[in-house]
Amino acid sequence: MQRVAVVTGGATGIGRALSVGLAADGLAVVIGYHGNASGARETLRAIEEARGQAALVQGDIADLATAERLVDTAVSRFGRLDVLCAHAGVTLFAPFLETTTETFDRLVATNLRGTYLTAQAAARRMVEQGDGGRIVLTSSVNARVAIEALSAYAVTKAGIEAMARNLAVELSPLGITVNAVAPGSTVNERNLAGDPAYAERWAAINPAARVGTGDDVLAAVRYLVGEEAGYITGQTIVVDGGWTAAGRAPGDVESLAERLRTAGRSDRKQD
Repeated sequence: MQRVAVVTGGATGIGRALSVGLAADGLAVVIGYHGNASGARETLRAIEEARGQAALVQGDIADLATAERLVDTAVSRFGRLDVLCAHAGVTLFAPFLETTTETFDRLVATNLRGTYLTAQAAARRMVEQGDGGRIVLTSSVNARVAIEALSAYAVTKAGIEAMARNLAVELSPLGITVNAVAPGSTVNERNLAGDPAYAERWAAINPAARVGTGDDVLAAVRYLVGEEAGYITGQTIVVDGGWTAAGRAPGDVESLAERLRTAGRSDRKQD
């Protein structure tokens, strides 16, 4: 029987790597995205060119209807739901004293409310099926290591790790494991657009001597959604090449945060 996954934030970056990688493992994948339709279609095309099965669902995960539509599409197109990768989220840079209620509310709506509603909709379907499932949430190293101008973002990511622990307590007796992954510095289009030297600067202060890739996060997710991880639940796997162990940051990371904030840039991972 073919397994079926929902991956939110699948239009770019880590979300695309998760979508394409799980499809390569034989899962049918429902790709959730918000505004980046061209990126979502590119993810879909990569899966279909490799003879995988996938479908697209557009919507804001902070809206309950989107969470329900993701699950409904998995069931109507592929017959069931086995895996949820709740990856979609946004990052907004703002110093604590300048963080507006609008910024804070947007982060909470997408990162916390959206993740919670998507996990709830997926879990309800898994319980209905009666044969368990796997839920993986996306946190961040910023949940445990402070970086200037990311206080509100860090609050939401710490909340996601608490969410994984609490959902594990309620869902594990039903055969559903709930875990999180916490990526560190990861090379992608967004980070390179904000800083063309991103990979070199972060590799220089990372014990692994490089930055991460979407495939690095995929490796952790593959383990968590596989049969071997059936006794692993309520945990967060940090995928950062040892960065949180060292706790170092490039000397001008704060100035980068300020430039991004001033320019009004945001991490559109929900796309």
